[in-house]
Amino acid sequence: MLTNVELPLKRRKVALKYLVHFVGDLHQPLHLGNLKDRGGGKIRLTYLEENVTPHDLCDGGLIDWKKGSLFKYAAHLNAQVQDLEKSKWLHFKVNDWADESRSLALKYAYPLENDELSKIYISKGKEILDQRMVQAGIRRADLLNQLFKTENKRGGLLVRSKSYLL
Repeated sequence: MLTNVELPLKRRKVALKYLVHFVGDLHQPLHLGNLKDRGGGKIRLTYLEENVTPHDLCDGGLIDWKKGSLFKYAAHLNAQVQDLEKSKWLHFKVNDWADESRSLALKYAYPLENDELSKIYISKGKEILDQRMVQAGIRRADLLNQLFKTENKRGGLLVRSKSYLL
């Protein structure tokens, strides 16, 4: 659909938005959490004097905004990634992305002591979310490159940016 130039541009834009969103969702661990608690959405906790859920924290509540704007934060994360890691992450299939998230959710997102957030839980959560955002960006860029490279041999549609999160 994305590469079908016979379809209206508006429809292809909507398809692109869904693809970008779904790839990101697959990398958010609690989007593949337990059904009984709606991926951590029914568990109530206090974080920074706010009533939150583990799902809220994974959806961005743990992002370290001290880095400034979204663009500065993305640049910070991109600078942390090694080329070896990037190439390793690209050898996975889409269902592997989901399995990674499920495993991370079960191993790190659910083990709460007395339904409270420890400093270790917060620190590990931030580390995991940073990595998952970078992985999602890299994999999303690669997926788009694969989709569009047959359409435009000159590379005009290829995602060539070093910033995978933007």
